[in-house]
Amino acid sequence: MEKLQELKYLYLRHVLLNMTSQELDAVLSHLHLLQHLDLSYCSLTIIPNAIQNLTSLSYIFLDGNEFSSIVPLCLGNMPHLQELGLSYNTKLSGDIGQIFCGKWPKLTMLFLSNMNITSWSIPLSIGQLSFLTYLDLSYNKLSGSIPLSIGQLSSLVELDLSHNELSGNIPLFIGQLSSLEYLDLSSNNPQGHFSLDAFKSPSKLNDLVLSHNKLSVQIDPKWIPPFSLSSLGLASCNIVGILPPFLSTQYELQDLDLSQNNLYGNIPSWLGGLPYLQYLNLSYNNLQGRIPFTLNMSSFYNVDLHNNMLSGLLPIPSIVSPNLQLLDLSQNGFTGVIPIPIGTLLLGIQFLSLSANYLSGGIPSSIGLLQGLYVLDLSKNKLCGKIPSSLTNCSSLTRLNLGKNYLIGHIPTQIGMISSLQTLQLNGNMLKGNFPSSLQNCSGLQILDAGENLLVGNIPLWLAQFSNLMILVLRSNDLHGNIPNQLSNLSNLHVLDISGNNLTGAIPPKLGKLKAIMDAEVKISNSSHHNSGYYYKEGVQVRNKGLDQVYVNSILLLITCIDLSRNQLSNGIPSTIGSLKGLHTLNLSGNSLTGKIPITFGMLEQLESLDLSNNELKGEIPSQLLNLSFMSSFIVSNNTLCGRIPTGGQFATFIDPAYFSGNPSLCGFPLDNETCKCGTTNHIKPTQEDVDERGEIPWHWYVEWMTSFAAGFWGVFGILIFKKCWRRRFIQVLDEVAIIFLDRIRDIR
Repeated sequence: MEKLQELKYLYLRHVLLNMTSQELDAVLSHLHLLQHLDLSYCSLTIIPNAIQNLTSLSYIFLDGNEFSSIVPLCLGNMPHLQELGLSYNTKLSGDIGQIFCGKWPKLTMLFLSNMNITSWSIPLSIGQLSFLTYLDLSYNKLSGSIPLSIGQLSSLVELDLSHNELSGNIPLFIGQLSSLEYLDLSSNNPQGHFSLDAFKSPSKLNDLVLSHNKLSVQIDPKWIPPFSLSSLGLASCNIVGILPPFLSTQYELQDLDLSQNNLYGNIPSWLGGLPYLQYLNLSYNNLQGRIPFTLNMSSFYNVDLHNNMLSGLLPIPSIVSPNLQLLDLSQNGFTGVIPIPIGTLLLGIQFLSLSANYLSGGIPSSIGLLQGLYVLDLSKNKLCGKIPSSLTNCSSLTRLNLGKNYLIGHIPTQIGMISSLQTLQLNGNMLKGNFPSSLQNCSGLQILDAGENLLVGNIPLWLAQFSNLMILVLRSNDLHGNIPNQLSNLSNLHVLDISGNNLTGAIPPKLGKLKAIMDAEVKISNSSHHNSGYYYKEGVQVRNKGLDQVYVNSILLLITCIDLSRNQLSNGIPSTIGSLKGLHTLNLSGNSLTGKIPITFGMLEQLESLDLSNNELKGEIPSQLLNLSFMSSFIVSNNTLCGRIPTGGQFATFIDPAYFSGNPSLCGFPLDNETCKCGTTNHIKPTQEDVDERGEIPWHWYVEWMTSFAAGFWGVFGILIFKKCWRRRFIQVLDEVAIIFLDRIRDIR
């Protein structure tokens, strides 16, 4: 311990300390000469008390621990403290102002990002840290406005307040911090107008990010900044007009993000004259025309131009581009064919999306050379021909979308070689044949959409092995056979659409055990983030409330739907379906379902749309459906339902008679029909099962009818024989009835 007393530097980052907080305090209390202390990522739960007594410390980092409270942190008077880090302590709670209870006249760096503390503002006392050069408060939930006291920090080099809940206006003093090199105020809530003319003093400004706020950023077309930027982020800043001309002077620019604005006109040729530009995002604007030939994409890493009105041939580099990792040209008006040598030109590509254009021709087989490809989206074009078998060589693919083209032939038999697949979308083509058995090797599949093709055969039983499968769409094919019971094993499945096929048999009662829908909650996968560094916006078309709607991103992962419509399913609806409390949409229309509507449907508390039309259902509409307060669409037309339509609740909003038409014995709002009796006689009638194949009533039915009649007759007659008082009363009643009857006949005469 005596030798430790002379210790000046202690770095234990990522070391699991097997000692109690008292033992750690006991050790630290003897280190009076300690200058550097790093206990980051040590799984500590309590901030050591002894730190506040180590007045020689100039460097303290406690990042990435499991502190549950800032208390008892008060670093007191530390005249030598220069750097303090508490970032990535996401369990912290309490008043962040306690961190500033000490006096640190020499503090130059303060890192408090990713602490996830709610409802606190930036303390005004932060302005007293006059030597501060680096301030990082990003990824918290800071509220209020940016304090004016920050304007006193004239030595600030980096200021990061991004991803908070700051409001108000961006103060003008920000543009007067002469030493500022890095400024990130993105993803907050400031409002109002802000002009880039405010940046007059910081001639050293290198990185400026104001993206994703509620600002309206104004840029004077004649403005020339006093600095040279390497990074500019002005996404979603309500910028209107052409691409800002001042960018033509930013020869050091490497990263440019002007997405989600109102830019129009052509992409200027001078953009290709910025020699170091590597990351370009102009998506979600109104840019049009052809890509200028001066924009040499062979030198880029990321190019995102999707969702504009660009036209012409695809701007695929004509020379090998080993650095290009992301190319998104989707949702434009590009025409022509995909270049045949694309696989040899984009060897480093990880994300390639050309969807929603007007591309024709076939898919080049050279795409199979793209070994590092994670995402390939060629959907919504006019591509034809077969899916090249070489595509199965793209062993890194996690997302493959070839939907809504004119592709023919079979699904490649070796598609299972792409074992990393998480999304496979082949919908809206003319693919035929069976599902290749090799597909069962793709055990990580989360989305499988092969709807609207010409596929045949049974629903593969091996689909039940996909424990991660969340969305299964096989609608509008020529599948036959029964619905496999094994589908109930898909614990994460929350969209099942197998409508428009030739499926027969009964609805498996086990479908009521789909866990992701039973639990009324859906786990959102984080796998949409992959090594391409780009968030892929997935979309699947689901029929809801009679309309085909495309759900994307997190909304897609929250919708729950079962669509078994337009098949040849028979027998009754299993009452177990009522266990799916998280179900939003249920469509069983266009089948041959019999029996009654299960009263358990009244437990489907999240149900928004229920379609049971065009079946053979009978009986009354259960009054329990009045419990469904979210149901906005209810269709039961063309059945044999009877009785009165329930009144009140959501049924008061169902004003279209067509939703209930085709049920002659159904009455009540919104129908005008007055005949709504469900048959209340006690006569025993033979059911359909009692009629044999020749259409005759079998002999055993007559025996049962005569036995019932004899039991009833002799039951009453026997009582009259042995009960004298009952017999006398019975005769008296008959006499009274006879007298009343004769009196009425006499009156009529």
